[in-house]
Amino acid sequence: MSINRVNLPVLTWTNRPMNRAALVFELENDLWWKTEVHLPTWEACGKPVLAKISRLLPRKSTKLVFAPEGREAEPLSQEERMLVQWFLEHEPAVVDSLLEAILQEYPSMQEEYDYTDEEKAEYMPDIRSREELRKLLKLETVYVHVVQKEGIPYLGFKLGCTWDEEHELGVLMHGTRVVKVGGGDTAFLLWPARRDAAQSS
Repeated sequence: MSINRVNLPVLTWTNRPMNRAALVFELENDLWWKTEVHLPTWEACGKPVLAKISRLLPRKSTKLVFAPEGREAEPLSQEERMLVQWFLEHEPAVVDSLLEAILQEYPSMQEEYDYTDEEKAEYMPDIRSREELRKLLKLETVYVHVVQKEGIPYLGFKLGCTWDEEHELGVLMHGTRVVKVGGGDTAFLLWPARRDAAQSS
């Protein structure tokens, strides 16, 4: 297995000094580079609601994949490393925008899934805040796409959710701007990012 050691800041997002550590990227399936990152912003998510779904139990780290599509398997360049660093440095603001977008879409999704009152109370209850939404979500994977605009990466987030364990939830973002909320594949497909980059040029 190929390993590419990348010295990037791993931010704890507390009042303590920034903790610097090397992110170790490993080539997975000869297709993309992956690593594990610690994102305290997500520690409050999925507890205790998702405890009933064992594979969605909170973890101490989150999988981060660079370029799930549209790139060869060579190690990350310095420019590509900076895209990962951008996400780590802006993660709290990114997450705020992501949660707000899902919260705004949530009533429409409730109508689409059309659960019975009993099922709705268990899997997709009425909520009013991002704090309530957090209890229904668990971050599975962060995708940093090879597409960027003005040094700001396109980011994909695949999330486990109580209302759709099979298809999950996906969000595509350009920096802190939400591009699309959809199924889990929304997070890792490259063509929506390319289309958005071209349209916003």
